[in-house]
Amino acid sequence: MVLNEGEIDKKKLRCPKLGGEVPFFYCRTVQDGMPCERIMVCWELFFDIEAYLREHYTPVEIERFLHPTPQDKMTTLIQIIEQAKKKKSPPK
Repeated sequence: MVLNEGEIDKKKLRCPKLGGEVPFFYCRTVQDGMPCERIMVCWELFFDIEAYLREHYTPVEIERFLHPTPQDKMTTLIQIIEQAKKKKSPPK
């Protein structure tokens, strides 16, 4: 069975990082529009995630999101705070 983009984006599973259920769309956009570094591990049982990634991303992009450079904790906290502010601020 071949799934189209919309069907794939709606598929959900439990995220080991967040502890709750998330759609594939979240997993493929969580890192500034790029996939989570765990996307292959989490989704390999549901469909051919490796083929999907090769079809939608360059080898350089795949390497970048599968092996992100670690950030210090302060940078990560600042980014989380900024994202929360954006979500909380009323639309203009």
